[in-house]
Amino acid sequence: MRAVVIHAPGEARLAEIERPQPGPDEVLIRSHAAGICGSDVEVYQGTRPAEYIRYPVVPGHEWSGTVAEVGERVRGIVAGNKVVSEGFVYCGSCQNCHNGLTNLCEAGYHEVGFTRPGGFAEYVVVPAPLVHTLPTDADLSHAAMLEPTAVVADSFLRARPRPGSTVVVIGDGAIGQLAVHLARLHSPAAVILVGSRDDRLALGMRMGATHIANYKRDDVEALVAHVTAGRGADLVFEGAGKAAAVEQAFRLARRSGIVALQGIAGEGARLRIDPDLFALAHLTVIGTFGANAAAWSYAVQLFSTGLLDLGPLVTHTYPLAAYQSALDTLVAKDTGTLKVLVTHESQED
Repeated sequence: MRAVVIHAPGEARLAEIERPQPGPDEVLIRSHAAGICGSDVEVYQGTRPAEYIRYPVVPGHEWSGTVAEVGERVRGIVAGNKVVSEGFVYCGSCQNCHNGLTNLCEAGYHEVGFTRPGGFAEYVVVPAPLVHTLPTDADLSHAAMLEPTAVVADSFLRARPRPGSTVVVIGDGAIGQLAVHLARLHSPAAVILVGSRDDRLALGMRMGATHIANYKRDDVEALVAHVTAGRGADLVFEGAGKAAAVEQAFRLARRSGIVALQGIAGEGARLRIDPDLFALAHLTVIGTFGANAAAWSYAVQLFSTGLLDLGPLVTHTYPLAAYQSALDTLVAKDTGTLKVLVTHESQED
């Protein structure tokens, strides 16, 4: 079968590799589409922290497909099912797993697309508990967006914004757009998207924002103060991955508000924050690493019942053979680029 293999930083090649076979408790999935995100760029460029990558690797942690074969002990999943798969391979028996933190399994870090082959292979084997089935009419290209959706959902399930609250989302990339899209499901009084690209801010209005602000020219803090009558936001979701955005998130939150941090600023980034802020403002701070099984179930349920419209986030689609062009498109950050997908072009929906 064909697969993109990153042998080492800067060395990605389309190769013929052996098709995997599922074990008794595993599922073989024929990959349909896989998204490229900033983490994949890190894998290619060699900037991902060493403990979260194993070279050589077949990337693709945002992906969807169709079940080709199931192991003899697998129940409830059959060949032909449209599916998505969780990324973290967890033991199910450690304390974290028992507490629902399957994304923080104490058996060690194992993730599809980073330490195990991912969706840039034509066929992928995963443990059956990771597989979520989709409706027969599901759009598999859109379903490939369920991995980042689940990651954002993890934060919202923990923050639990109340109806009538004000939510600020910092970052107008795919993660920020998904945060806006999920925030609207909680009946907020207002959803304010903060970013730097007018095309993405306009998309944010389509995804559910009630207000937008371009931080390069707009007074973001004044806007939030106006919308909240000076109280500040009930929930601030930071998905920009910049230290300045984190600092701004704390300024925008009201006393006793919640700040959810999901962006990764990278090694060397530092914050300049008054340590007394957390106590004096009575803040709750949530950090999120990936998505647990509950967040995946929530995201899949929203998608399956038609409450999510993920199609507008996909701006570019390339065949597997053009993986390098797909990667270059994302790295270039041209206007109009948001989510780039790679598809196995020989397949049908």
